[in-house]
Parts: sequence; C-alpha cells; structure tokens
Amino acid sequence: MELFAVSAAELGFQTDTASLADIYARAQQLGFGLAAAAVAPHLRLQYFDQPIGEFLIIGMEPIKTWKGEPVILTVANGGAGLILIGQDGSADAEIPVASRFLFVRSNEAALAKTAQGPR
Repeated sequence: MELFAVSAAELGFQTDTASLADIYARAQQLGFGLAAAAVAPHLRLQYFDQPIGEFLIIGMEPIKTWKGEPVILTVANGGAGLILIGQDGSADAEIPVASRFLFVRSNEAALAKTAQGPR
C-alpha cells in the first residue's frame, strides 16, 4: 500500500466546499481507498519534518467518540507544534476543496487501473 496526498480540488471539485461523502466517492472512482485509522498516529510519530501550515486529513472510515459522533483524523503542523486532531467525520460534513487528504492505493489497484487503459 502507498499513501497519496491529494486535495479535493485535484479530485475535480470546483466549488468552495464538498461533502466528505462526495470526496470519498470521487477518490474511490479514481482508484484510491480509505486508510486504516491507525495510519494517523503512525504518521504523526514518524513525520517530524512536516511543514508549518500543512494539514493532512486521513481518508478513513470515521471512528466514533464516546458520544457516538463520527470523527476523522488530521495530522497537522499548525505552527505551535506537531498535532493529531479529530474533525467532523459525518458524510455531509462540508470540507474546503483546498484541503489535502491522504488515501491509499494498493499496487493491485494501480496495476488493474493501468491494465484497463485510459478512460
């Protein structure tokens, strides 16, 4: 598996925001998959040179808070230090299209996409 960083705008959204469900659907159409939630803490522990101002939203199935609210995770450097934060993970959450996501793509998916040829 490889991690790929892509903005919602790079997925083809031309509005100011897009719903999380729409972003995930478009990513999956393009051969990307959702990462395991464990990617976020592992990345945070390894990505020491993250540029200030970079926020990477993990494309993942939401996890639930103790109140049952869906949350997705973001690995960030907001300038005050390296952080791992949660944000609204509901399907209808509106995400700015400039936001960058990390998705996975297996080698098998990449090979299958190549074998299908351009569309």
